[in-house]
Amino acid sequence: MGPTLIFDKSFLQSLNVDEAVMLDQMFCCVITPLFFVETMADLAKDTTRGRTAEQIVGGLAERTPVVRSYVNAYHQELILDDLLGNRITMDGRPALPEGIPVRVEGKTGVVYKKSHEADAFERWQRGRFSEVERITAQLWRDALSNLDLTAISKAYRSTMRREFIPKSHEEARALARNIIDSPNQNYRALMLAHTLLELPPAAFKDIVRAWRAAGARSLRDYAPFAAHCLEVDLYFSLALSNGIIGDRRASNKIDITYLHYLPFAQIFVSNDRLHRSTVPLLLGPNQHFVWGQDLKASLCALNATFQAMPDEAKAMGLFKLADRPPVDDTGLCGELWDKCMQGWRKPRKPIPELTPEQHAKIVGDGDRFRAAANRGPTTYVGPLPPSNHFDNVLIERAIPRQRGSWRMFSAEIEKSEDELNVLRRETTRLD
Repeated sequence: MGPTLIFDKSFLQSLNVDEAVMLDQMFCCVITPLFFVETMADLAKDTTRGRTAEQIVGGLAERTPVVRSYVNAYHQELILDDLLGNRITMDGRPALPEGIPVRVEGKTGVVYKKSHEADAFERWQRGRFSEVERITAQLWRDALSNLDLTAISKAYRSTMRREFIPKSHEEARALARNIIDSPNQNYRALMLAHTLLELPPAAFKDIVRAWRAAGARSLRDYAPFAAHCLEVDLYFSLALSNGIIGDRRASNKIDITYLHYLPFAQIFVSNDRLHRSTVPLLLGPNQHFVWGQDLKASLCALNATFQAMPDEAKAMGLFKLADRPPVDDTGLCGELWDKCMQGWRKPRKPIPELTPEQHAKIVGDGDRFRAAANRGPTTYVGPLPPSNHFDNVLIERAIPRQRGSWRMFSAEIEKSEDELNVLRRETTRLD
């Protein structure tokens, strides 16, 4: 498990396949629903340089992390949960959708089945796209082209009081925070969150009821994730209406939406200039913004380092060979691990090989938990649970045997698998 990292589409597009594979090995990548929709929307994009839209989307899907990635829950669903009193944890861990809590033979667990997004990325790599996806892509592009940020900017400007006129990104962010945290304005902040964050009108009565039952506290105290998202949107509106953020690119609204997911990772990486100006303002004390080209160079160097290793080392497969940077790494990847994973450079205690009986027991337990999950209708949405919450956590993934120039698993593991893709079951023992 490496540091958690959110990337945007601009960064993944800049990587070649081997660099993307290194990204997947070095970090626990948090895939936002926005990235999925942006990628799908390229099906309706006008193409150049002789590549079809299908080839562009397939290329992005091929580079999308699969080994240690997590698809985050949709931010508006989390906002509503937060406002209804189901506090969302914001500690750099992804909020996972569709987890299924189960109990088998007296042991508790939660099962995360392979996500719908992961299934879609697999299909897209093979050039298989549904008609619904093509229609959705066109609708999304039409909506983006019809988004008039100039009109929105003028509308906000016409309603502003003189004291609400920031002159910099920092002032816009400070003003947004002051609006949310104004003393004796708790109800007003709650109403503003419900309206500006475009939550269902019918939900407001339930939100107010839950808020009052919790003591009518400040929005920041009662629903911190909703407060964070409101701060992002208020900041954007203030910066947009005062010319700090340009209103000529409708995609600026999409770029800002990525910032709603900041609480669910330790690192945010992008090649987007708007992100470079805005993300650092909204990060917590233990979070980091990384310029995409800098991380790309570090991933390229790491790939060269592992490629230069002896053939017998590479024969064990990249999954085992490169689960962290080399302990003497002085590049950006090593620096980020130093900041987020303290002590990782110390010698590791050897992990004993599992006996065939132990391996069979783990797989058997996993199969029983998966079978129970297939019978259970209840789902759990929330952060990846701490180890003391469940006896087992099972995450189902499909990892290709070959990614770019890398063989992912040893010949022995490949031989033991009957399917084309290796099904990796992560069963975490929490004894």
